[in-house]
Formats: sequence, structure tokens, C-alpha cells
Amino acid sequence: MRYNKIENDYTSYAEQVKTSTLVSKVLAFRNCTENEIEQLFYQPTHLSENKSSILQTIVERIQLAKKNNEKVFVGGDYDADGLCATTIMVDTLNRLGIENGYYIPNRFKDGYGLNTKVVKQAYEKGYTLIITVDNGVKAYEACDLASELGIEVIILDHHELEKLPTSYAILHPDYLDAQFKGLSGAGITLQVAKELVGENDLHIALAAVATLGDVMRLWNENRIIVRLGLKRINESKVPHLSALLDTPHKTVTEKDLAFQIVPKLNAVGRLQEIANPNNVVKYFLQNNPQEIQKFASQMIHINNQRKEITLQMNVLAEKKDLNDDFIILHDERFHEGLVGLLAGKIASKYNKPTLIFTENDGMYKGSGRSALGFDLYSFFQEDFEEFKSFGGHRDAIGCSIDKENFDSFLQKVRNKYSLVEINRDPVEDVCLIHSDDITLESVEEYLQLAPFGQGFKDVCFAIEGLKVKSKQLIKGKFLKITFENKIDSIWFDYDGVSEIGEVKTVIGELSINEFNGRKKCSILIKNID
Repeated sequence: MRYNKIENDYTSYAEQVKTSTLVSKVLAFRNCTENEIEQLFYQPTHLSENKSSILQTIVERIQLAKKNNEKVFVGGDYDADGLCATTIMVDTLNRLGIENGYYIPNRFKDGYGLNTKVVKQAYEKGYTLIITVDNGVKAYEACDLASELGIEVIILDHHELEKLPTSYAILHPDYLDAQFKGLSGAGITLQVAKELVGENDLHIALAAVATLGDVMRLWNENRIIVRLGLKRINESKVPHLSALLDTPHKTVTEKDLAFQIVPKLNAVGRLQEIANPNNVVKYFLQNNPQEIQKFASQMIHINNQRKEITLQMNVLAEKKDLNDDFIILHDERFHEGLVGLLAGKIASKYNKPTLIFTENDGMYKGSGRSALGFDLYSFFQEDFEEFKSFGGHRDAIGCSIDKENFDSFLQKVRNKYSLVEINRDPVEDVCLIHSDDITLESVEEYLQLAPFGQGFKDVCFAIEGLKVKSKQLIKGKFLKITFENKIDSIWFDYDGVSEIGEVKTVIGELSINEFNGRKKCSILIKNID
């Protein structure tokens, strides 16, 4: 990885927001607009008001269902966003006293989204209203059948709109004001819940988890949802989420939600031969502390199994040919629910777009992840008639191919990708600062700009002026360096060979470590010049 050190003029930012030099340089580095600066420093106390007429139409229909004693069915999804959205909707209906039921489809048996089988079962059980959450905009057959059977369908979804399905109403970010663009499925569902039962700690916290789980852009209402959600969790108002944390007694950050809680929720949906995601909704609706702890332990155990299986798959993958510019691997031993995770690991490690397939009844089912900013979805959108199924977005796809067509598919990918012009030697922009910019106060101020993530990621700094005080090799592979101005650092990717002499520039991310009540600035090193 090569680095491009950027030092933009930060004086106007320093004058505008009266902040530290470190934060002013960050704002200049990101070329933040006035609106973005306002959002970064805004500490919300409530969700924004949503004046959508479609939203009001949906709210009135659900209130009518209560008045008429109708049975309402909620159709969810098996990923973190879908599980959180389902919980929000079911809890809202419970609070309204509306008789309801819900179903999270089985990834392998049912596939994605609302299907005709579920609609038939809902009809037979007397449901007159179906609400889909985090799915529905492509459930054409299911929605048509519901209409034929006299069941009205409300769709709460954020996936790409194409041909619209038959429905009573669709609430989608594209139909909302700019403040609500880019909401997750749970974020959309939260809009309905708020109008019906007011702001709720569990609902906001779950929407925050879903926003991070679906890697939504952290601006506008998404930033407010995540900030309020973290506040609720840190105030111990959501024991269900606290029980899933690996380190429950520290201040919870967006990284904890994204890397500790989201994987545990997703693991249940990925390993449906041993787990049932419908039970996750029951877990979030549970108020018994003992039951919460019991079920959290089960989810942690399932996630540990997921880690073990993924590690075994990774060992298999590393023994295969990984030299192609576009990596495509297949093995019948790969777990169908985990091929996407493996694709992500390989793509990240080798910085190459990656497709991983497993075999099931003569069909290759696969998942792909992008690298180098490559648009994976557009690449496969045309010219690949071999696909039996295909879907996804720029950075991730899912697909299936008949076994006999796989070799021709493989050759076609290689031929087409060889014509793609792409920079295979990526350069990362880094924010140039001096060691004097780093103080406990300035780093704390920088960290208060969180949540960091899609649209506003952690800044990678190029730090000049650091002088090494001591070095220590930990476990033979991690290098710990202490600098003269009491800044600690750790280099996890240290190769054990590079000799650290005079340091000119340290490339890394800033944080604060706290031990025994004492705080220190810390650098997570990515490279040293």
C-alpha cells in the first residue's frame, strides 16, 4: 500500500469551529461542508420529525387494523438488519395490542424475502394485513397472490427499486426527504414505530445496530440513529445488546456494535441447520434477565461455531490458486451460508475481487466481494446468461450457476476482467499532522466526531515528529513502540524483519487507551517510514 500525504489549509476550519488543530486538520482533510460540520458536532436528543404522507398512510392503515381487530403478519429477513427490523415492528404491534405473527425465512429452504408459500399460510391463518420489513420490493409473485387473496401488503424496505410490486403502500428512502435518504430496513421500520408508539430505547438501539450492520452511510438520520442508539446502550437501557458484547463494562462504540453484535446476529441466519433466526426476535422481546443471559450465551456459542467453520474454510482456500487478478474458488466443503464471509476475507487480504462457490445438488452457489473500488454488480449485470440467480450491489453479489456451465463462466470472467482498467497498486490518502497536534484533549475531541463508518471513516494519519523511546516485540510478531511524548503504539502487521531506526513518519489511526483509570494516546500503526 502506498500513501498520499495530504495537508489541506485548515485555518478557515479552525476559525469557524474554534476547535483543536488536530480536528481542524481532519475537517480540512475530509473537505467537510458546513452541513457536515454541523452534523459532526450535533449531539441529538431526539429523532427527526418525518412528515412523509406515505408514512401517515401506513400509520393510519395499521391503526385501522387495531380498530377492526385484524391479524397482522410481519415478514422479515435473516440478516442483522432484517432481524432488528422485524423486532421493531412486532414489538410495536404488541404495544398497540394488535394480534400478530411473524416469520424469518430459512436462507437455504425459503430463500430471500416474502414468498407465495408464506402468503398462503398467512391467508389460511386469517391474516388480513402483511407488513414486510427489510424486504418486499422484489416480492412480485407473493404480493400478487396476497392481492388475489384479499390481503393488503405494506412494504417497508430500502433495497433498490425497480418494477414496483402490488401493494397497499411502500415506504422507501427514495420517497422520503433528504434527511431520511439511505436508511436501513430497520431505520425505515423505526419511522413507522415512532409514529405509532413514540420513541423507544430498544427500537432506536436496534436501528443503530442495523444501520452499522448494513454499512449505511453515516450522515443525516443515520448519524442521529447511531448516536442515540449508542447513548441508550451505554445508559444500560438495552440489556439484550449489552449481553452480546465481549467487553460489556466499557464505553460501547460503533465498532463494538459492528464487530461484536452484528456478527452474532448474522451467524444465526448463516447457520440455519443449527439455529433458527426467529428465536432472535423472541430474544429481543424477552424481558426476563435470566432468559436474556441464557439466549445470549447460545448466540455467542453459535457465532464461535461460525468462526471455527470460517477458519477451516479459509485454510482450504489458502491452499488453492490465488494468483488470478479476479479470484474465483469453488469447493463442495465450503458452507453455503459462509461463502460471503470467506470471499470478504480473501478479497481484503489479497486486494482482489473474489467469488467463492460451494456445490449443492449440481448447482454452484456463490457469493462475491469487491476490492480496489471495483463495481462488482455492474460487471456481472450484463453478458452472464450462465446465472440461474443473481443479485447484490456494488461491493457484494450473490449468484448461482449450473455445474456444467461453470467452466465457461470462469473463462468469461477472466476474459472480461482482463479488459478492465483498474489501478491494482492502490494509494490511500492520509492526513498529515505533527506529533505536537496529538494531546489527550485533541484526540478525545476527534473521537467525539464518531460514529465513524461508511461516508465518514476513521482518519488514517501520517504523523511526523515522533521520537522512539522504547520498542518491544510481543509474542514474536506484534511491535509495541512508546514515543517520547507518552504516546503508545502497536503494530500488528509488523513483519518481524523491518528494522525500526530513525522514524520519519508513522502511518496509523489514533485512539485512547485507558488502564487503571489512566488515559494515554495510542496509535494503531499501519506503516512506518
